[in-house]
Amino acid sequence: MTYDEALDFIYSRRKFQKSCGHERIERLLELLGNPQKKLKFVHVVGTNGKGSVSTALSDVLYESGYKVGLFTSPFVVEFGERIKVNGEFIPKSEIAEITSVIRENTLLMEKEGLYPTVFEVTTALGLAYYEKTGCDIVVLEAGIGGKNDSTNVIDAPELAVITSVSVDHMEMLGESITEIAREKCGILKSSCPVVSYPFEGTDFGYIPQSEEAAKVIKEECLKGGNPLYLPDTDKLTIESCDLSGTSFCYDGLSIRINICGKHQTANMLTVVTAARVLRDKGYSITDSSIQKGIAKFRIPGRTEIIEGEPTVILDGGHNVGCMKALKETAESFLKGRKITLLMSFMKDKEYEKSIEIIAPLCENIVFTVTDSLRGEKAEVLCETGRKYCKNVYAFYEVREALLYAKEKAGKDVLMVAGSFYLVSEVRGLLNTDCI
Repeated sequence: MTYDEALDFIYSRRKFQKSCGHERIERLLELLGNPQKKLKFVHVVGTNGKGSVSTALSDVLYESGYKVGLFTSPFVVEFGERIKVNGEFIPKSEIAEITSVIRENTLLMEKEGLYPTVFEVTTALGLAYYEKTGCDIVVLEAGIGGKNDSTNVIDAPELAVITSVSVDHMEMLGESITEIAREKCGILKSSCPVVSYPFEGTDFGYIPQSEEAAKVIKEECLKGGNPLYLPDTDKLTIESCDLSGTSFCYDGLSIRINICGKHQTANMLTVVTAARVLRDKGYSITDSSIQKGIAKFRIPGRTEIIEGEPTVILDGGHNVGCMKALKETAESFLKGRKITLLMSFMKDKEYEKSIEIIAPLCENIVFTVTDSLRGEKAEVLCETGRKYCKNVYAFYEVREALLYAKEKAGKDVLMVAGSFYLVSEVRGLLNTDCI
């Protein structure tokens, strides 16, 4: 099996299946020798900030001398971005080799009436690779949910981390933040320590964990005997914050984040707290490794800035919580600058609320579509956009939309948001000579 054949097989799987608990993923991992049983984990769930927290924590553990696996989604650069060891993408040869074995096992499963999904196959691929490479610990980001997520097949992790919880994927997780938070807390296993995104923090420019989510997290931790650790915002001092990043002092530790967004302060407080809990469990993590790991942290498509004319800001945020964070970034750091927004959404997203949040800050909005089946039509998005911005445009080819948006932005600011699919495609176009 070649790399391309492996990807073809993975994407030939159904995206979603009617839930049958963990029967499919458990059976697939059993056929692979249960690699998850030979690994230690930090399990990360939430709605927003999972990728940032997971990536930064893996960088801290790497700087502490551990061999670290990192499992995240979605990818922006290439598929291998989802499965890393010590910051390096899984090699294409390993994807081909392990997927070949997985394919043979799925054929056996199909005879049993079990059909693993794209995410289940990808999860199994990652776990098999981490076990094969001998990772000391794996930072495992859950997919959409928590309790029913395929990553929840693991035994009790070293630590569970809950990032910001907001409304997204309601058709699968529930209609309210309370329901969604309870689904996320479904990963909690008896006595496992839990670190949560800050419950407080409005004075520092980021939106804290909602009261509804905080209440559920506290209840579920109490029910399961899970020690709950929270960042102490009384010990936080912001020293500087601009488009290049944030410097702050927390509990005597000076931290530099080299990525834009005040919400990243809350994410990194979560990382510091998680690192210190792991240290208390016996992991050799110094203050210096925490500082180095967070300073090293970068992640494509999360408030990623590409300097030039125009200045381009790429953010794959696709729900209301992400759009509020992007609005806060624009209001804080782009005052007096003309913003042109290039945007697309999947049909199942709350795009009307998201557009309402961000559109009033924009001089121009260019809507496009990246997925002809799941993507909302550009003219439908325009109908909503016109309520909040007078200059809205629709294009059905991303390249044409990008060229027009750059022309409108001139020497000012072009923001790209609403979909990781869009950000990935735009990022690729910007890295070629054709744009």
